Amino acid sequence: MGSARGSVTMYCCFLALLLPLVAAEKSCHHIKLPVHHNIRTGSLVGTVDLHKCLHPNEAVAGTTNSNFTIEHVNFAFAIYATKHVKMPIHPVSLGIILQNQDSKKERIIPVTLVPEKNAEKGRYTRELLLRRTKRRWGPMPIGHNENYRGIFPCFLERVQSDTQVLYDIIYTISGPGVDQPPIGLFQMNPKTGDLYINGLVDREEYPSFPLTVYATTVDGYSPESPLTLPVNIEDDNDNAPVFTEAVFCAEVLEHSKAGTIVGRVNASDRDEPQTRHTLLRYYLLRQIPPSPLLFAVNAEYGIVTTLSNSLDRETLDHYTLILEVRDMGGSIGYLSSTGTMSITVTDMNDFAPIFSQQSYQTEVNENEYGMVILRIPVTDNDLRNTSNWKAVYTITQGNEKRFFNITTDPMTNEGLLSVVKGINYEEDKSFLLQVAVANEVSLITPSGTKSSGIVTVPVTVTVKDVDEGPECQPKIKEVFVQENQTVGTLVTEYTAIDPETKTSTGIRYQKLSDPLSWVSVADNGRITTAQLMDYESKDVPNHKYNVTFLATDTSGKTGTCTLVINLTDLDEHGPQFSRISGSICTNGRTSDRFEVVDKDGSVVKFPYRIQLDSSVDTRVQNQWRITQENDNTVRVENAGNDVGTYVVPVKIIDHLGRATIQNVGISVCNCPDGQNCVSPRTSSSTALGGLAILIMVLSALLLALLLCLLLACLCGAGAGKGNLGYVDDAAQQNLIVANTEAPGADVMDPNFKVPITIINSNKSGNAQPGSYDQNSQEMTQIRNQQLNTSKITDHHLGMRTLHSMGGGHQRFDPSRQTYSEWQSFMNTHLGDKLYVCGQNEETQHGEDYVVPYNYEGRGSAAGSVGCCSELRGDDDRMDFLNHLEPKFRTLAEVCAKK
Repeated sequence: MGSARGSVTMYCCFLALLLPLVAAEKSCHHIKLPVHHNIRTGSLVGTVDLHKCLHPNEAVAGTTNSNFTIEHVNFAFAIYATKHVKMPIHPVSLGIILQNQDSKKERIIPVTLVPEKNAEKGRYTRELLLRRTKRRWGPMPIGHNENYRGIFPCFLERVQSDTQVLYDIIYTISGPGVDQPPIGLFQMNPKTGDLYINGLVDREEYPSFPLTVYATTVDGYSPESPLTLPVNIEDDNDNAPVFTEAVFCAEVLEHSKAGTIVGRVNASDRDEPQTRHTLLRYYLLRQIPPSPLLFAVNAEYGIVTTLSNSLDRETLDHYTLILEVRDMGGSIGYLSSTGTMSITVTDMNDFAPIFSQQSYQTEVNENEYGMVILRIPVTDNDLRNTSNWKAVYTITQGNEKRFFNITTDPMTNEGLLSVVKGINYEEDKSFLLQVAVANEVSLITPSGTKSSGIVTVPVTVTVKDVDEGPECQPKIKEVFVQENQTVGTLVTEYTAIDPETKTSTGIRYQKLSDPLSWVSVADNGRITTAQLMDYESKDVPNHKYNVTFLATDTSGKTGTCTLVINLTDLDEHGPQFSRISGSICTNGRTSDRFEVVDKDGSVVKFPYRIQLDSSVDTRVQNQWRITQENDNTVRVENAGNDVGTYVVPVKIIDHLGRATIQNVGISVCNCPDGQNCVSPRTSSSTALGGLAILIMVLSALLLALLLCLLLACLCGAGAGKGNLGYVDDAAQQNLIVANTEAPGADVMDPNFKVPITIINSNKSGNAQPGSYDQNSQEMTQIRNQQLNTSKITDHHLGMRTLHSMGGGHQRFDPSRQTYSEWQSFMNTHLGDKLYVCGQNEETQHGEDYVVPYNYEGRGSAAGSVGCCSELRGDDDRMDFLNHLEPKFRTLAEVCAKK
């Protein structure tokens, strides 16, 4: 059983391998190609895949029918017509000849050309219903070769109508080539319907002629519809292919591998596409220079490739290829033309820079720098002025002290060795440098790998001795000096040494720069103080003072020395608070923070100990508390003091135990926001109490009283004339604001109302916001009654006041007007003036409670408080009221009747 199963398995495997071969062999014996009924010369008949049919060493040799040929195109084989073929209604057979290259034995693969009308219908082709149609009266489209060399006129086709058995038919034609350009190319025998062509025609210009044929009787009757008869001009291979460019340009990198694509050439052919007439093949005719041959061209696609990796730009950087393009697939009867491809070989970094010498020597004077001391040339065969050619130099050894630098000359590619700082001959007499060079990009080795390509060369630099001036040791010297040293104190000894003698003998010193003249220098290099040095001086930034000296030897050579004096602070100021006043709130912030500072700028006194000083008053300990936050800050807290200002003695002790007593002023106050005290002026203006308002109102009334007294005096001066009138205030001067009892009383706000409450005074007599008592409330009630009883709205106010004073008859100066007359005039005139003034400002007057003034009483020198009653004259004498300033307008509104 096991052996039987194994046999079956082997048999199945054999069938699996054999079936594809059988299918391929079967397909090679059943090749069918559907073709058109009318096959033109050079047109493509069809393509077949013969790769599965070819045996080893076999090639396609041709066809058995001379009307057809076969070409290899795009990995397949194409069959073309070599001449014009009209297919019969039945299939046509031809054979493809396969020939063995070794034995020359041939075998034939049959191919059947099936006309389209007899081609088998597809599986899903829709079946058309059979219908009877009228037979057409003309032939199929006509074909004619463009380069026909026969006799003209040349017969093309006969057109006949079925109705000629019934009528005498006359045939005519029209269309391009007849009555349209090219006119006269075609003609037709009107009796027989024979169509002729009269001359040559170019297919590339006229590929077809759609002619129209008419069949009519003698009397003009048309028994047939017009017939469209196309005449197709068949292509002849009369146009050679032409390259699309005069010269094709391409580039290829040197040492590229074999098979690298360099470029592609293209050509065009005016003959009919998809025919053998436009089947192009490309050939390389020659290469310039011819040897060695480095390029090849693909015949089918025109792609130019390299044949080897032997391209060397340094040997030859340009090649020219002469190419040929052929039609007809390059077979017999082809037409051709030539073209040119120019190939430039581009550079790669395959050459490292090489030094011209094995070593270099140069010399430099000591202390000289900033100049080029050596130019180092290199050679590089790569393309000039590219990254493959440009050199990069470095000093790999011998430049540990950084005396030298090397750069690249961009024009010559040389290395420029220069000295960047002075060299002391006594310390360094020569240097052995190792200079390296490489390109900007990596070197490509023959194997294709990258390498650094670094090349080195030794360079010897000799230092020449030069007579030098004295040198300070060190060149810059720093010392620390405490401020306020007495004049003549030794700062330091600063001497210079002659580099040649290594001694300081004979060297003299003098100052070059001493901005504040703080030091003096002796011939032996001793430097002493010439003035007191101040650590806090603003002319010494960072507390460093620089002095420059000039050292001169016996030969006159000089050297410069610099002394840097670092000033240290002297403890001449004691610690103290940055501020000596503060505040504490009774209804918010309970402490204030103070910082200790020291004008000496020294931090060596830290940490401080800060405490209350109770040596004078022991109660301080119970009234205040001190909390130290860090080394130099402290917080003072209230321990129960009432509102007021206090002096708190504080003792500050530094780290050495030295104590400083400082008195700090602390204000204990009320804080509306819990953080900031309110000043007396601010309190009066922001939290007005009853008493403050009363004072402000009384101040305004007092100012009005003074104004009236002033006007009364002016009126009295004019009373002696015996005329009733008013004083002529010709000067019209501005009113002067009088001094007031409290801030804000000089100007009355027009929107101000008297509040109900007034501010009561504290025990010490100072007004405190928010505190009230019974006496203040009674005083407010009495004052309100006085205000209410004094609100009189007409001129009877004057009379009522006189009766209320208890005086029956009063004696007045006959030259004076009565109070009622003044009221009658002023209430109208002043009200009008205020209305006019209000048009330029706000149109609404204030809502203050206004108190009219009463009669002063019998015997009063002032008469009535309403002093304006003394004004005499016409209304135009009151013109000054048109020029009142804003503050007086407010005062006038207070005095005016509401």
